[in-house]
Amino acid sequence: MEGSLQKMNLVTREEFDIQSAVLLRTREKLEALEKRLAELEARLADTP
Repeated sequence: MEGSLQKMNLVTREEFDIQSAVLLRTREKLEALEKRLAELEARLADTP
């Protein structure tokens, strides 16, 4: 049974939690960059 579990390429709960936290921070940074880009595009659109 142990051999079968190793073949399944599973991760520990700790590894999963770490990657979840990394993903959350990445999403937050992406959202901030998207907001900043939208603001810059709006400023450019208002420029004559």
